[in-house]
Amino acid sequence: MSDLNVLTFPAALDFVNGVCTADHIYENQQKTMVVEIHPDLFESQPENFYAFSAAAFSLNIVIVGLLTGKSTEEFSSLMHGFDVLFSSSSDDGLSVKTPELEEAAHDLSLCIAKNPQASISLAQILRQQAFHDVPKGLTLESLGYAMLQNGSEFANWLEKRGSMSAPADESQVVLSNRVGNRLDIILNRPHRSNAFSSRVRDEFVEALRIALVDESIEEIVLRGKGKSFCSGGELAEFGLVDFSPDGHLTRLSRNPGMLVHRLGNKTVPYLHGVCAGAGIEIPAFASKVIAHESTRIFLPEVAMGLIPGAGGTVSIPRRIGRHRAAYLALSGREISAEDALTWGLVDELTDS
Repeated sequence: MSDLNVLTFPAALDFVNGVCTADHIYENQQKTMVVEIHPDLFESQPENFYAFSAAAFSLNIVIVGLLTGKSTEEFSSLMHGFDVLFSSSSDDGLSVKTPELEEAAHDLSLCIAKNPQASISLAQILRQQAFHDVPKGLTLESLGYAMLQNGSEFANWLEKRGSMSAPADESQVVLSNRVGNRLDIILNRPHRSNAFSSRVRDEFVEALRIALVDESIEEIVLRGKGKSFCSGGELAEFGLVDFSPDGHLTRLSRNPGMLVHRLGNKTVPYLHGVCAGAGIEIPAFASKVIAHESTRIFLPEVAMGLIPGAGGTVSIPRRIGRHRAAYLALSGREISAEDALTWGLVDELTDS
């Protein structure tokens, strides 16, 4: 793309090591840096990649790497300086494979430019790799989410959304049924594609806590009624929290993602239809995720001026790595069940 500035890796290394780099980024309102990487440098100059990672770690910018040759996962330790990786020639377990590297980087840079506060915050959170420690990762995510709830990008999204209210739920929104040593937990808001409301969260948490206490429960099956497993957070409830610290404390005290993580070896979510936001972030904590072939997955939060807030900065990179997780969140791109299986976001496909 003619308007995309792509740096060579040596030029990018010089840039991030500059004394005034942080000031330059701030003054020029630069949001993205795109770097061309020749994988043959991995073996000949590994020390330069470590130096790049150290210098780039705290920069307020999203760093995109374009792999122009074949790479392998064995060089993953050299890729910490990049937030997103694109590759045209190999599936290395880290990058997003695409035939047009610069076009993919250009499209992503446009997404980042629309919501730079959320985008850069997401990249910086994922750089911490706190997802290796679930409680720490969830705390960091919630703090970032709370900060962005008071941001201008989220305020702009709320203004564009306008006034919104959800129809009242006339029945229990989460059903649970014990069958022998199995507990079936079913999201029951089909009229809202099982949007994850505060009431769904509370009833879901209570059902999971029963499973946590009752050790005779050997299997927990998660399903959603209707056309989709879960379409994400209930949009009508966004913006209702008056004080973001209250929301932060609520997320940490009633966190279904943490409970699914603790019950992960027993829990099997069955996904179908739309699985957006919380609809993939929470199931991804389970050790085994089964998806119908019709399943469509995406993360909408960055486009709203937020970051994933139901555990997605923890559960998703634990499954597919932080580079692909960042791509999903920054781009908002929908992926198919087959792509999710290839990446490891789900473990098995079914046609029934």
